[in-house]
Formats: sequence, structure tokens, C-alpha cells
Amino acid sequence: MNSQTKNDITKESEDLKVYKTETNKSNRKKTRKILYQELYASTFLLNDKKDFYESFFNNVFSFNRDEEYLDEIIKKIKYYEYFFIYVIKKYSPKFDFEKMNVINIIPIYIALAEMFYLDEEIPAKVSINEAVEVAKVYWDNSAKKIVNWVLNKVLEDHEELNKIKDTISKDDFTYSIFKK
Repeated sequence: MNSQTKNDITKESEDLKVYKTETNKSNRKKTRKILYQELYASTFLLNDKKDFYESFFNNVFSFNRDEEYLDEIIKKIKYYEYFFIYVIKKYSPKFDFEKMNVINIIPIYIALAEMFYLDEEIPAKVSINEAVEVAKVYWDNSAKKIVNWVLNKVLEDHEELNKIKDTISKDDFTYSIFKK
């Protein structure tokens, strides 16, 4: 074996180590897509996490899901949904919320949960950009526009909304996109 071949093998081995390390890290961007799919599925049926992952993904992923993030954000989205409905109604008054496509609603819910309730601090612009990306993956340009519009209005009024978020009553909202 010549020195060039040894160098190539060494380089490939190092590249493989880097690849394995990178694929073993949790990937928040991909995790958000899984989050979207899980939330979407829960609008149609009651599901438990284990059944969802087995039936939709055979529990095989090419990346590690950020389980801590998934668990926290799903709980926050379902618990604070009434506030998210309030926000969407406030910033999209032309739309009847109950008739809006859940495909448009879910990315907004994810971003709002990150912006207002997630323990980990994620910059609002990142949450907005990721929500727009998720909307583009699962729908069309109109979804992207709606998500972007609502979330940029939220960003403008973030301070005000942060002050009133705990004053919005759950009792004023009986509708939910999720199967109960």
C-alpha cells in the first residue's frame, strides 16, 4: 500500500468519524419537522408517542431527535393553545380560525410556543424562520405568507403580548385543533 492510499484511507476514516459525530447530535431543524408531523397526526386521532413513532417512522431516524425539546414543546402547545388561538385571531382577522387549515396553524403554534413559553431561549427570528420553512415543506406559498405575516406581527408586539399572555382566559376558548 503506498502512502497516498494510506492517506486516503485515513482521510475517509476521519470523515466518517465527523459524519457519525454530526449525525449523533440532535438536529433541531429535523426535530421540528417530526414535531409538526406528530402535532398534525394528533389533530385527527388520539395517539401516544410510542405508537406514533412506530407506525409513522418504524422508530428509525438518521438523526437523533431532540426528545427534551419535543416533550416540552408538545406539552406547552397543548396547554397554551388558547393563547395561540387568541394571537392568530388577533393578527388574522379576515380568517375564521375554526375554518383555517391546521397545516397553517401548526407552524404558528410551534413558533409561538418557542417565543413565549419554551424554557430554552430561542431567538424569535429563528422561530419565525423555522416556522416559515416548515410551512413551505408541508404546504404552499400561501401558508408561508400567512405564517410569516402572523409571526412578524407577533414579533412587533412581542412585549405587549408577553404582558397579557397570562391574562387571557382558557374559558373564552372552547375550540381546539387537537383530538380530545
